Amino acid sequence: LIAICGCPVLWQSKLQSETALSTMEAEIIALAHSCKELFPIMDLTQSLGQSVGLSVSPTTMHVSIHEDNAGALVLAETIPPQYTPRSKHYHTKTIWFREEIQKRSIKLLKIATQEQLGDMFTKGVPTKVFEYLRSKIMGW
Repeated sequence: LIAICGCPVLWQSKLQSETALSTMEAEIIALAHSCKELFPIMDLTQSLGQSVGLSVSPTTMHVSIHEDNAGALVLAETIPPQYTPRSKHYHTKTIWFREEIQKRSIKLLKIATQEQLGDMFTKGVPTKVFEYLRSKIMGW
């Protein structure tokens, strides 16, 4: 779920095209996919801001990515070309977004699993959980 100023602008849920050997790898694949969607939106925002005379720089554009998997956070924050021992086999597929996260000053934040907004799109959650996540997305 990608939101600008608290308003959802992009959300997507689809089956991953490759088989992950661990939950960390699955989360890294999802993180890389979300970055593929996020970076063009950031570039568009920056170019629109420049065209109307706004100064948009990495210090004025505060972007954070919320992740609930501790292993994925460690790998994503590890500066390339380093990797964790268990991530060696998929390290090369993820190096591009790890470099971009560093260049664009994006904050990676740990979030509790029950606060993960994307779960309502990917899991069959109970009604109470669905209503809670929906209210968080809508800003109610």
